[in-house]
Amino acid sequence: MKTLKNTQKNETMSISKRIVQSLLIVAVLFIASDVFSQTKEVEFDVYTTSATKASKYLLADDVALRDCPSVQCEQLTTINIGTNVRLLAKSSTPHTINGIKSRWYKVKMGPQVGWVWGGMISQKTMVSNANPEIKFVFGEAGYDFKGNKLFQVRALKNGIQIDKIVFKSERLNQSKISLLNQKDAKSEVDVITLSGTQKTLAADSASYIVFKNNKLQKTSALVASVGTKPTFTGLSYVFCNDEEN
Repeated sequence: MKTLKNTQKNETMSISKRIVQSLLIVAVLFIASDVFSQTKEVEFDVYTTSATKASKYLLADDVALRDCPSVQCEQLTTINIGTNVRLLAKSSTPHTINGIKSRWYKVKMGPQVGWVWGGMISQKTMVSNANPEIKFVFGEAGYDFKGNKLFQVRALKNGIQIDKIVFKSERLNQSKISLLNQKDAKSEVDVITLSGTQKTLAADSASYIVFKNNKLQKTSALVASVGTKPTFTGLSYVFCNDEEN
């Protein structure tokens, strides 16, 4: 009889545990759906709106070019990262994939035309100061398991990715990210600011991505100091006085 009671008790505890687990899963899904529903759409101008702004580069590698605006559509080919495409039109409704909300864009690449999902298009593309053959592409990267919004920067050369960095931020957008101009033409380092123009260098909340030796690193250790020209030591970038203003 004692054994039967223990068995019933264990079964009750097991059922309770499963109920709690199910409730937790539902809560997580609810929070995730709420986060995704509030996600701002990644959107681009098309050729009919602006011929200049409709020229974009691809953010990811092996991007599927499809014959209609859906993941179920036939894949015509795959396109390398950094490929320049012209955006001709966009789908009527956005689709959310991996936490990123964007529409499908009808693109032209040479003689070929097809559809690419907007999450695979770079929101901002910057050309390296140190090596004009290298580009930096920027875009969203969804959310992590804690619900933090993620962004990515990739360095590429001739259609091949050199390095990639993913980081979290709640306030970042393409208007804040920019490549810092350098007076030292021989510099082998590129510095990308995530907090606006060079005038914000002294801000405590400033963050940067440094590209050195084909590696991307995020840091907040850029400091303004006295010097004759910009130099780089470790993760500390030193600017001369006239660049602070």
